[in-house]
Amino acid sequence: MNPKGNIWLAGGKRSVGKTHTAMEIAQEFFLRSKVPKRIIVFDHTNNSSYIPYGLMPLTVDDLYFLPQQERIRGIVRSDDIDGFAQVVTEQVECCSILFDDCGVLFRGNLTKQREKLLKTPKNNCNELIFQAHSFREIAPALLEQANMYIVKETVDDPLYLPTKVIARQQIGQLLIDVIRENFTLESNKKWATRIYDTEDDEVWVRDKQTGIFSIVPGEDYFPFSNKKRILT
Repeated sequence: MNPKGNIWLAGGKRSVGKTHTAMEIAQEFFLRSKVPKRIIVFDHTNNSSYIPYGLMPLTVDDLYFLPQQERIRGIVRSDDIDGFAQVVTEQVECCSILFDDCGVLFRGNLTKQREKLLKTPKNNCNELIFQAHSFREIAPALLEQANMYIVKETVDDPLYLPTKVIARQQIGQLLIDVIRENFTLESNKKWATRIYDTEDDEVWVRDKQTGIFSIVPGEDYFPFSNKKRILT
């Protein structure tokens, strides 16, 4: 994980805790004492999942005037994704920015505003957190730029992920592991999660009892790693 800023891509079908995990990650950045990051949600679907979080209603124009030092937790309900992307690129720093149901917004060829947005996290110290129902629906540009993959159970076939998915062998294995774990959970608690750091080749595994993540090197986690193949 880059200490300056990252692009997170959370894949998961409905009711697997995708929004909850995305907000958990944003809250961790929000609460830390050193370089805390504000929270802004872009919600173009009027998603009721955000109601319990008590987020402050904001408009796209409000983002031009956010106090730099104030800890804000806000939500922008709008369908102006390009206007939002432009102001985030030009004005917003030190924020965790969640994009609800980004599969609709980031598929196919991207507009210039959306392309520029994907190049900003490290310069602006932002965490861009995109949520989608599957990995196959995401634009190649976003798949390429994402360095933190939040893997829930999706509608994807883990054995036949499209070639555009970066590190698809690793993502496919994580999808398999998530599905296996979900089979052991109650029907309303199928929240198995893995996080894959593509830059550091690390897997974050959540303990089912405590909810705390432990970090495992990819060479120790993946059965197809060189270490596993050669030394075992």
